[in-house]
Amino acid sequence: MGKILKKGWFVIVVLIITFTALGFFIPWTFCKGSGRVINFKYTTKLDIKLDDFTSDKNINKVKELEYSYYTGNSVSTYKYVNIKKIEAYEVDDHYQIIVNVDAFDDSNIKSKESTAKGFMRNLTLIVAESYINLDEYPDKVETKTAKDGTTYDVTIKGVSELFDVDFYENNSLDAAGNLLTKESKYKKNDMIILGIIIGASVGIVIGFVVVIVLGYKFSDKLDREEEIFDNETVFKTPFHKLYWVLSSKELKSVKKMVIIALLLALTLVSKLLVLPSGFGTLGFRFGLIFLSAAAMIGGPIPALIIGALSDILGFFLFESGSGPFNPIFTLSAMLTCFIYALCFYRTNISFTKCLIARILVNFICNFLIEGTGQMIVYGYGYKWLFLTSLPKQVAYLIPQSIIIYIVLITVAPIAADTNFIDEKIKRGISLF
Repeated sequence: MGKILKKGWFVIVVLIITFTALGFFIPWTFCKGSGRVINFKYTTKLDIKLDDFTSDKNINKVKELEYSYYTGNSVSTYKYVNIKKIEAYEVDDHYQIIVNVDAFDDSNIKSKESTAKGFMRNLTLIVAESYINLDEYPDKVETKTAKDGTTYDVTIKGVSELFDVDFYENNSLDAAGNLLTKESKYKKNDMIILGIIIGASVGIVIGFVVVIVLGYKFSDKLDREEEIFDNETVFKTPFHKLYWVLSSKELKSVKKMVIIALLLALTLVSKLLVLPSGFGTLGFRFGLIFLSAAAMIGGPIPALIIGALSDILGFFLFESGSGPFNPIFTLSAMLTCFIYALCFYRTNISFTKCLIARILVNFICNFLIEGTGQMIVYGYGYKWLFLTSLPKQVAYLIPQSIIIYIVLITVAPIAADTNFIDEKIKRGISLF
């Protein structure tokens, strides 16, 4: 067991860190803190479903507003509101909505308080539209005077007459005229501490169980590790001149270039399938399956070319409508394939190396490089980077490492039998 734990210590440490980080991010993202509270009434009794206040459909309608329902003035900040948790209640003769204060913390929102008031009030009016005859509440045009003395007309929605302003001001605003706040039953900080403790405990248990149970299964291969490397065709590390010479020669192998081109084509096709990841607009892609196999066969020199082509061709074939071309993403793709090659080319395949590869890719390529690119192209702020992108990289680290490991231990024997990789690699597959 001592030898197994000595070999598997890295896996144990990574699992503990990963689950501890998840224990932090999950309550940080989903647990409520203090909330903006709006108590309001409609001037007309409406039999409204509470789900209408919390539905993404109605919330998105507010985000898309260009003009306020009840003032007629233009609005440009509602689209930055990030509501993840909203609750609605019917209390006696009125309604109450509670939304997390963090929803209005985006750096693009200059006045959080006025944005919160306007957003919440427009939400209640959009909900009301579904329950009344709009013909009975015609829109009104009012003339207003700007600071420079010029006058202009604004359209105020007739449905705004349904909102009981006096009740709202008497029951939802504090003495300073700000929306009220309300602490959640379980404070966010308490849940974060609890999440960290649970996450670390789970990581320790899973780490030791995985290493010990699977370590015994692969224990026979731990004793044969030295047989695998001879520093002529299979290497322990890439720090050998011959390693790079052999990789450059792969470009002259028609046989290998054909199979690598096929894997590149499959990578491009896989861009059509993007599964929702649960982290905003970030999706789960399957290109890692084909890119890791191509890097294992070709090595770091071809990998740079594969990475560049996969991003450039993928953009112009399938993603040109998603925004302008950004070479930062190309750099990330090249570095990703390069890292795969350093970890998988002419060396034994192990879960530890898959884990190292994904750590480097997730946090250097995806988080730092691509995260910076998305902030530039789409205007995301640092809050998105650390509260959406970073949690995704942590959450998918272990699953992605497992996927790559399964793919490579499946492909390696076939590639060895067809002389795409050295026969020793087939015999050197291990957990660590």
